[in-house]
Formats: sequence, structure tokens, C-alpha cells
Amino acid sequence: MIKFLPFLLLMLSCSSNAPKEVLDTTYTIIFKSEMGGSEKAGHLLIQDNETYIQFIESLKLDESQYANFLKVDFKKKNVLVLYQGQKNSGGYTIDIESVSNNDNTIVVKKSEIGPKKGEMATTVMTAPYCVALIPKGNKLIIE
Repeated sequence: MIKFLPFLLLMLSCSSNAPKEVLDTTYTIIFKSEMGGSEKAGHLLIQDNETYIQFIESLKLDESQYANFLKVDFKKKNVLVLYQGQKNSGGYTIDIESVSNNDNTIVVKKSEIGPKKGEMATTVMTAPYCVALIPKGNKLIIE
């Protein structure tokens, strides 16, 4: 019994001082627009370079706007596209409010804004969307 006591004390002291893993919660907005998004609200998670290039080409952007799309390291980050859906006027935007990482479950809290009551807005069909770099994870939850 006495032989095991030092071993037990060593095990208890080591486990209590172990550093916790720091989980990535950083995100970067790459691009936002009121025009060119999906007709329906939702999201698209891009996890590889080939799909990302196809997505960028589908946007039909002006050459000057391509500079906004950085080369993405898909070993560390994913690309998330949030769609607000088709709207019947201007003044709508969608954005990311926060990102949390709970045991490799990435939780993205989105923010959707519309024109204020009584505020003037252009009468044009819009489809706001937002493109962002988010941490890699095993699961994605959009709130």
C-alpha cells in the first residue's frame, strides 16, 4: 500500500495542472453583398479548394473584387457562406455576430438586419450574403 501512495500522488498532481487546449474561435469576413446571393435563406460550408474556386467563379464578380478572396488554408479554416434569401427591397444585410468552438462543434451566431420601420429603402430585389473564414470543426451549428 505504501509503495502505491507516491505514484497516486504523482498522478493526481499531474492531472490537475494539465493545460487546457485553446480552441480556435477566430473568424474573418471575406466579402459581403446585397446582390448575388441565393433566393432561399440558408448556408453553404466549403471545406476544400476546388469547391471554393467553383463558388468564387459562380459569383460573376468584377475583377477588382477578387482581391477580397484570400487563399484559404483548408487544413485550418473552412469557408462559410450565409444567405439571407431574396428580399423585395434594399436595406437588408446578413453578418456573423460571433463564433464559438465547443469541443470542435463550431457555433456561428448570425445577425440579420432589415430596413427600419418607416425608413426609405430602394425598391429592388436583393439577395444578401456574407462569406467568412471560420475554424474547422467536426460539426457546424448556425444560430
